[in-house]
Amino acid sequence: MITASEILSIIGDGTFLERVFNKDVDWDAELDARDEAEFAEAWSSSYEKLEAMHPSEDTVTREIRETVFKQAFRITQSPELAGYASDDFGLIAKAFENKLDIEFDHNLWDSYTKGSFPK
Repeated sequence: MITASEILSIIGDGTFLERVFNKDVDWDAELDARDEAEFAEAWSSSYEKLEAMHPSEDTVTREIRETVFKQAFRITQSPELAGYASDDFGLIAKAFENKLDIEFDHNLWDSYTKGSFPK
């Protein structure tokens, strides 16, 4: 499992999120797919577990969230999409930094590393 600092380094290269978001995609449809019960419930469950164990974000996680939001917004011009991505990376960073083995968070990270927006 990588650390939040390693995630920050990976996304800081400027190309990582380009592979995910610099595509001709109907982002509204992609966001709608995330509202399906299975994904939404899994996301919420992961969030609730993390908040219960570690309610605050450290400085690196906040920096990751800000970096992801700014890069995703720059690429897509969608504040909603950028917000979702920022929230995803907040989950990922918090879980990994606290060495919590939550399958959903691993799946989110895996999807992003493969250049796909999770849904």
